[in-house]
Amino acid sequence: MAFSEPRSPFFKWIVSSAQNLSTENRQILLANLFTRTASIIFASICEISVCVTAFYLHRTGLYAGWGLAVLALLFTRLLLIYVCCERSARGEPTPTSAFLLASILWSAVFGFGSLLCNISGDQTLFLLGNVCAVGVIGGLAGRNAGIPRLVLIQITLILGLLGLGAALSPGSGKLVLLFQAPFCAAGFFTVALRSNRDTVALLTARENSHRLARHDSLTGLPNRARISELLLERTGTGVQQGDEQSFAVLLIDLDGFKAINDSLGHAAGDQILQEAAIRLRDILPADGIVGRLAGDEFVAIYDGASLSEDVRALADRIVKALARPFVLSEARVHIGASVGISLYPEHGKTGPQLLICADRALYAVKRNGKSAFAVFDADKHASDESLSLLRSDLEGAMQSFSGLRMEYQPIIDLSDGTISGREALLRWTHPTRGELSPVAFIPTAERTGLVLELGAWALRQSCMEAVTWRDAVTVAVNVSPVQLREESFAATVESILHKTKLPPERLHIEVTETVLLSDDIATRRNVATLRALGIGLALDDFGTGFSTMSTLVRFSFDELKIDSSFVKESVHRRESAAVVRGIVALAREMGMPTTAEGIETHEQLDFVRACGCTHAQGYLLGRPERAETIAHREERLATDGVIKGEAIG
Repeated sequence: MAFSEPRSPFFKWIVSSAQNLSTENRQILLANLFTRTASIIFASICEISVCVTAFYLHRTGLYAGWGLAVLALLFTRLLLIYVCCERSARGEPTPTSAFLLASILWSAVFGFGSLLCNISGDQTLFLLGNVCAVGVIGGLAGRNAGIPRLVLIQITLILGLLGLGAALSPGSGKLVLLFQAPFCAAGFFTVALRSNRDTVALLTARENSHRLARHDSLTGLPNRARISELLLERTGTGVQQGDEQSFAVLLIDLDGFKAINDSLGHAAGDQILQEAAIRLRDILPADGIVGRLAGDEFVAIYDGASLSEDVRALADRIVKALARPFVLSEARVHIGASVGISLYPEHGKTGPQLLICADRALYAVKRNGKSAFAVFDADKHASDESLSLLRSDLEGAMQSFSGLRMEYQPIIDLSDGTISGREALLRWTHPTRGELSPVAFIPTAERTGLVLELGAWALRQSCMEAVTWRDAVTVAVNVSPVQLREESFAATVESILHKTKLPPERLHIEVTETVLLSDDIATRRNVATLRALGIGLALDDFGTGFSTMSTLVRFSFDELKIDSSFVKESVHRRESAAVVRGIVALAREMGMPTTAEGIETHEQLDFVRACGCTHAQGYLLGRPERAETIAHREERLATDGVIKGEAIG
């Protein structure tokens, strides 16, 4: 239901006071003119009562003509409202200009009637006319707030003629009226303008809220919700009209974005996403649509894709455009893009089906080397369906955390062979794939943002189970750089410790070296808060990333964990052995203990002990165990009189 905006420059100016609003919201303001029938009738009845009184007191043709004009304009305006509403409901043009003209003429007639009452010399008419005028003007100021320029014209006409009549009035009351009229006009003008301002502000806020709910705040592109709406419109319309217009859905994933985002920080990642959005907009034709689904995943809708060669050419341009270097404020980086393509109606009849097919094609590209594109093929990509559904499976598991559990691997103090702590390891028993290691699903969780909720659950579960251990050793929990960059992370950890009653000194947070390069304000603030709470901070997989002396000192780690790859090769390669010795020497000089990971043989254990490592962990020293297994063993040992620790023979 839409009312036509006037074409005449004058009437167009009257209704164009809020051109910054969307067409939909301008329609709301315009429709306000045609939904106040009761107010129009009430104002006309008020005016007619004055006309009847005037004619009763002074039976002249002038008062009769005034009354007939009021009735004629009342009928005309009500008829125009009916016609406009009916034609609008049918989607036909509406005589909006005619209604505006009738409203202005009514104001002129009303003002003329007020003039007649004021110059009549009759005190009753003088008082009655002015009281009626003030009441009607007050109603106008509030009623037509959506079209303030119309209100200003109407009030000006009524008060102008009323003031003229007061000036010509033979009575003494005109002095009061002439003195008060300007103030009344200013007051009514203010009411009208403020009402309009409040109405426009409300509509603007609603418009912004609607836009934010359907657009990505970082890139300004349509988000997943809006893309789903657009796909529903296209697939639904085609089915209803029996005329299926073909189009393509291109799912675009940035290759190597996570490494850049983790190493250079969110600010650099945001720059890349914004620049990628600009490049995609430039590549897509004018009738094409590009949106951002989540993280580093974009989607494009390409109309008229009847020829698959056109789609392939477009996908090739996308891959090449995103392969060009991105110039950031502090670096020049190269990433790439993988593109999966599905076609409507060939590959799917609904939006979700098209996205799934494009996702399966995208995964095929990534498995075959990335930085390329592929059109969905039901035969070739059927085996990739389980991969593309991993995200939805993980989301399902997160609903009740079914299949997810924590296991704990002991960390051994090499000075006396006792357990000094345990590292918490997340495990997932998939309903169809069985046991999955974190390597299989954590990258997906980080990419989709699920890692925040998943990491909070893992931390809470680890603390809740660690507090039951009889030996009261530390628990080390791995934290993603994504979590550490969250402003609320430290507060979340503090809340978990409070609820589980685990002493802060028993918790160690383990982070990888990528957190060093993402040295942003949120990360530093979280680290400072965690250390202030007494929580230990360990640098995991040391030696594989980008660590420097300055960053090690700035973050003040409590422990270095030597990556298992160096430990395993140390007994066979001189270079790896030298790396292990160097790390231990560095940690010793900085007063930090070291933990050698991945100990699987006695030879490796002897080597790291000879190097001076203070702690070690690996299958040789103890496999990961569930909390209930630890509890049962501790209970058995307690019964046998063992108070703490397990000596290594």
